[in-house]
Amino acid sequence: MCSPLIGGIVSGIGSLMSSRSNASAARAQARMHDRQAAMERQRGAFEGARATDKARRLQGQQVANFAASGVQLAGSPGSVIDDSAAEAALDVQAIRYGAEARASNQQFSAQQNRRKAKSIMSAAPIGFLTPVIQGAAELASKIR
Repeated sequence: MCSPLIGGIVSGIGSLMSSRSNASAARAQARMHDRQAAMERQRGAFEGARATDKARRLQGQQVANFAASGVQLAGSPGSVIDDSAAEAALDVQAIRYGAEARASNQQFSAQQNRRKAKSIMSAAPIGFLTPVIQGAAELASKIR
């Protein structure tokens, strides 16, 4: 006779457990996105430093080549060196900007997953109570 109510309670508990599991998965996704964002920032810093080092070596080679040729560094040769340095600086900025944009996207995904987990847990009581109330209503209709 109480089987609709018991079935509702069991179903409600299952719904509650499912909500907890889904919220836990969403929080794990958020942590993964946080780690990915940190890795993107590290990658940007590393690649930026590598590009800076490469540009310094190129600039050193240019100076050495011009000096070995007996060319003064004023005028066109100096402009070539300055242009190379300016291009390298832009490359480094682009690398770091791209890394920060990717990291920002990962942080946004992490925030979305945290909100999803919170929303799931907010809805969990309703997911539990709905089948319980339905079971109680079914039991009440049988008793009448």
